[in-house]
Order: sequence, then structure tokens, then C-alpha cells
Amino acid sequence: MANINAPKIEYFESFAEEIASKFRRLDELVKHSTSTGDYHEEILRTILRNFLTERFSVKKGFMYAGHDQVSKQMDLMVIDENSPFAYVFKEGDFAVVIPDAVVAVMEIKTCLQKEHYINALENIFSAKSLMTESLFPANLLGIIFGYEGVQDDTLGGWFQDTRTSKFQGNEVMGPDAIMFFTQSNTLLRGNHLASGGHRLEEKYYYQLIGGNNEIKPGMNSQALQISTILQLIVNACRNREITRTGRLNEPSFNLTRTDRVAMTNKRFAFVDGVSEFNIQQ
Repeated sequence: MANINAPKIEYFESFAEEIASKFRRLDELVKHSTSTGDYHEEILRTILRNFLTERFSVKKGFMYAGHDQVSKQMDLMVIDENSPFAYVFKEGDFAVVIPDAVVAVMEIKTCLQKEHYINALENIFSAKSLMTESLFPANLLGIIFGYEGVQDDTLGGWFQDTRTSKFQGNEVMGPDAIMFFTQSNTLLRGNHLASGGHRLEEKYYYQLIGGNNEIKPGMNSQALQISTILQLIVNACRNREITRTGRLNEPSFNLTRTDRVAMTNKRFAFVDGVSEFNIQQ
């Protein structure tokens, strides 16, 4: 079947503006980090629900594979409601879910500082560690969303932290994307980027155009970030259908076009930190 073409980037500007305005609105009134953090998580869950059918619900909670096999608490989980036995417990937007029913997880931080970053890595690792042989860790999408972030050199230092060493050579257990919204800075692991003739390695997180204000003329870089992250989640839902049935009966729905996505010459790797590379190699 033919693909459904991506909407114009202006379509996603409203969602980017909604995230920015709602994050700022509460922060101007309330400085209680736990309360504002819960609200910020709900903003992302609400926006994501706009793009998914009722088959895929969006909740927070834990993944449960048995006694002493429980993930850390996840800020956001995308759950396949077609799973025959998805829930161990459910009340409102909080759930305890079997791993094979979870399509994607997201850690959401208002201000992504180093300890928050390490904590988010550990949370995603705990979730992917519970995946079975039939739905191995690579099939669980993991995303870190930071509303505010840091400069590249600082982030490179975070990647070098000794606590990230368990991800070196085992990058599949880490996040697939790391996003700093206000900095217009998104990092995608190499296996999620079309190479276009470039040699991209799975161990590296490549920085998309928009990082450190390197914005393409006429492009709303925050809208590009939102469309790219949403596309990753839609792809994860599509891949889950293919994994379960061996087929996909619906046309592909593209939320972002490959010609919108370009890279800077910076890439990040666990233990090694930030480095530069020749985009043309």
C-alpha cells in the first residue's frame, strides 16, 4: 500500500508551542518540583494520545515480569491493548504491565541535569532488561525527554560518566533518542537514521540539525523534534504489529520526511563522550 505523506512542518508547530506554553504556565505559579513534574509528564502523554488509536494506551507505572522482576517506575508507557493479558494492575493512568505489552517507554524531565540523566538511563535499562526472547530489548523503544538541557561539551561529559560503562557495546539497552526541547537538540542512535550513503554506527547518538541553534532556514526546529519523536513511536507501534502478526494491513503513516532530518558533525557515545566526524564519510 502507498505511504501517507507527512504533514507540513507547520502542523507540528502548534504542538511544540503547546508544550512550551504549558510547561511555562505552571512553572510561573508553582515551584514544587514533584507536582510540576507530574503535570509535565501528563502534557506529553496527552499530546501522544492525539496520534495513537485506542489500541495503544498511554500510561505511567511499572513493567512486571514476576516477583523480583519489576522495572523502575516509568514516566510514560505506550501499551498494546491487544495483548491478551496486558495488566497486572490498573487504576486511572497508573498501571503495572507485563513487558510484552509495552511498545515504548519515555522518561520526562523538566530540567535534565546529570543525576536525572543517569537515573533516566537506569530506568530505561530496567525496562529493556525485562523483555523476552520473542520481544527482545531492541523492540522496546526508549526515549529521554528533557524540557531544558545542557551544552554539548557538558553532555559529552555525562556520556563519559563511569556509570554508563555497562552500555558500551550494549547500546541496545539504552535510550534510542535523547531530546532537549528548549535547546532544539535531539540525539538519535545510528540505527534509527537513514544512512543516505553515510556510514552510521549503532553505538553513536547522532545530533540532528537544531542542536545549539544550528537551525535550517525556514524550519521550526522544535516542531521537527516533536514530529521525529512521534514518528519513532508510530514506527514502534507499526513494528509491534508486524512482530505479532507477520504482516501490516495498513498504509505507512509518515509524520516526518527524511529530507527534513539532517545531522550536525557531532556524535556521542557511552564512555567515549562527544566527538566530531565527517558527515560525508
